[in-house]
Amino acid sequence: MNDDGTRAVRTVIGLFVGTLFFYISVYGGCMAYRRQGGPWVITQDKLPDGTPIVRIEHHRILSNAPVTLRFPGEVAPARFTNHPLLRIYSQPNTNAMPYGPVVFLDTTFLPGNVTLDVFGHLVEMIPRTLFIDGKDVGWNPGTNITVSPDYKLPVEVRPKPKKR
Repeated sequence: MNDDGTRAVRTVIGLFVGTLFFYISVYGGCMAYRRQGGPWVITQDKLPDGTPIVRIEHHRILSNAPVTLRFPGEVAPARFTNHPLLRIYSQPNTNAMPYGPVVFLDTTFLPGNVTLDVFGHLVEMIPRTLFIDGKDVGWNPGTNITVSPDYKLPVEVRPKPKKR
C-alpha cells in the first residue's frame, strides 16, 4: 500500500477510536446523572394481625425513616407467611405486585414517578410529594398512614395498567 492509503486507513481508525471513546464517555455520564437520585424501595408485608402494609423508602427524600401505609380491612395474599416482598424501582419494570398492579412507572431520572394500585387505592410516589387516592399527603419521614377502605376510588375512575 502506498503512503496515502496507509495514512487514510490510520485516519479512519483514529476517528473511529476517538468517536467510540467520546460515545462511551457521554453515555456513562448520562447514566450516572440519571441514577444519582437513587430508586424508590417498596416493601410489601403484613403485620402480625394480618393487616397488609406497604413501606416506602428513599435514602434522600425520607432520610432513612420510611413511610408506612396500612390497609385495614384488606387481606394479604397467602404468600406472605415468612418474609416481605421487596421491589426496587431503578429501571423500567411493570411486574404486578401482590397487592395490585403498577399503573404508571417512569424511572428515566431516578427516583422517578411510580404509581401503584394497592387494593383499589391509587398510591403515587413522586419526589416532591406522595398522593393517595388523588389527595396530596406529602412526605413526612417516619409516619404511619392508615388508608381507609371507605375512600377507594371507583373502578371506572382508576387508571388501567397498559398491556404490553
